[in-house]
Amino acid sequence: MQDAHTQQLAYHQRRQHQPGWQDLVQTLFSGILATAEGEDGHQFLRMMGGDLARRHPLAACHTVGGLEDSLNQLLATFDWGEVTLTPGERGLTLTHIAWPVAPQADAAGWQAAFAAVLEGAYAAWLQAQGGHDQVPLRWQGPNPQQTLLFRYQKGL
Repeated sequence: MQDAHTQQLAYHQRRQHQPGWQDLVQTLFSGILATAEGEDGHQFLRMMGGDLARRHPLAACHTVGGLEDSLNQLLATFDWGEVTLTPGERGLTLTHIAWPVAPQADAAGWQAAFAAVLEGAYAAWLQAQGGHDQVPLRWQGPNPQQTLLFRYQKGL
């Protein structure tokens, strides 16, 4: 029997699959990462995520809870899963679940590419809410629990 979290992820992934579009995006991501040198491909995808965030701005939010709600409303329009924001003493943790998966893709490459797009988008949304452009937002790397963890913290 699957736990509730696993069932939720499976539900979102079934709903999000769009044959053709996800194959095209996965092909584009793979091509970008394969042809760019070193970190350049990830930087390009971060830039694309930032551009996407500027095309879809959030209304001004006055609380972390309000920001989380606004982000989740926008992510729902994209069918890109959900995010939970957890403030800490020195920064903010963003936990993203149920992102779209690309069937037949290199899972690690897809995850890293999608995380790079989200890095750029989340960074732009946070800056537009009054965040400082010198505070980095970074993906914390692969996670076995099907989540994408990001830290927004000075000194990363």
